[in-house]
Amino acid sequence: MATMKKEFNKASEITFDEEHWQKMNYSTSCYERNFAKGKVNYRNMELEKQRAYNMSNKALFNLEKLLVDFETRFSENGGKVVWARDAADARALIFDLLMREKIGTVARTHSTILDEIDINAFLEKKNIKLIETTVDRFTLKTNNIKAYHPLSPALQLSKEECNALLNGAFKLKLDSTPKQMVNFVRYKVNESLKQADACLTGANFLLSDEGGVVFTENEGNILKATTAAKIHIVVAGIAKVIPTMDDLSVLLPLLSLHATGQSMAAFNSISFGPAKDGRNPQQMFVILLNNDRSELLSHERQRKMMSCIHCGACVNVCPVYKNIGGHAYGTDYVGPMGSVMMPLMHGLKEYEYLASACSACGRCSEVCPVKIPLDDLIIENRHLIATERVGDAKLEAMFKLMIWHCKSRKKMDAPLFIKRMELKRFINRQTFGERREPPDFAPKSFSQWWKESNS
Repeated sequence: MATMKKEFNKASEITFDEEHWQKMNYSTSCYERNFAKGKVNYRNMELEKQRAYNMSNKALFNLEKLLVDFETRFSENGGKVVWARDAADARALIFDLLMREKIGTVARTHSTILDEIDINAFLEKKNIKLIETTVDRFTLKTNNIKAYHPLSPALQLSKEECNALLNGAFKLKLDSTPKQMVNFVRYKVNESLKQADACLTGANFLLSDEGGVVFTENEGNILKATTAAKIHIVVAGIAKVIPTMDDLSVLLPLLSLHATGQSMAAFNSISFGPAKDGRNPQQMFVILLNNDRSELLSHERQRKMMSCIHCGACVNVCPVYKNIGGHAYGTDYVGPMGSVMMPLMHGLKEYEYLASACSACGRCSEVCPVKIPLDDLIIENRHLIATERVGDAKLEAMFKLMIWHCKSRKKMDAPLFIKRMELKRFINRQTFGERREPPDFAPKSFSQWWKESNS
């Protein structure tokens, strides 16, 4: 716990890098401007968000039945559903499928759930070649850089930095324009896809009534990769299932608007299983991943987080994310959604520091398309951390000492050197921050000043 918190504090020093701050604010402000332009198409945005909220609540309430129904329908369509308890389970299932079909090259699309199970590092250890199919992730992979944003993995890089990465890996000329870089990456991806016999994707939604898997994208890489591969493997969280296809008429436009400001994404597709006319994919598998999501669902209030449609809107408006960036969190899920999910899914003790990565401004709750009260849930996590005593022991001891002092006027009027000595035990530059001056007591207490002033 202490190590991750220390790494978080160290990585957060990037806040003082003005160039990084300018890039982050420029990129996220583009999202906000596009969202502002796009939402005028809604006559009553709050009503539509309420409809989405009702749908997601209904899905969570009937989750067990919906998952069973999805498995039944998808199996009837010719696909296969397998269940994974955790990330290791999911990796083992994927590896078994690849070995059974003797596949040595795999294409993957952009999906945070694939990062959650750490599939890239796993396949590399198994000497299986992995092809990134999106422009930004392909660029990042050249230097093994982790994604920075849930929708725009290379958000922190300027065009010059992207150009430098591609130059180092492929000798692409350094004065390439963004269009030239995109065309170059697309060419490399298209050439690589010819070798891939399997494709790994996430899923935006799972349709319980029809047994379908919904994908939404702007580059067309999912359609391209899945139709080129013999085997399509989908990894989806258990909370991705929704009751009916009709729900997409509300959820897909809201997802597109809050993700990129579009009325609808460029490509929206539904796969109901493997192709039945001899084309690809010849086999399709859906791995339903738990990975401690049931632990999050066990919390009566925070379980609302499972309604998240992963649009990234809360990340775009978060003042903490805009300053510290995506790598500082040390998790695959960043921003407000990560601050709620990670401590409850993978341990309060290990991820309690994420509860402090919030200014409680409430903007994330305001923008959320499915009305998740994110700031309230982070505060609820703080309450849980305090009651279960898994937070900073020094900080807790300091507050206890302050309460002890405040209960007695005599103790509050203790000599200045004693109060300073007690404060230094708990607050110093290491705990309070290297760039902030630790607080100090006034030379005289209020009661001493009052007596002298009115004598």
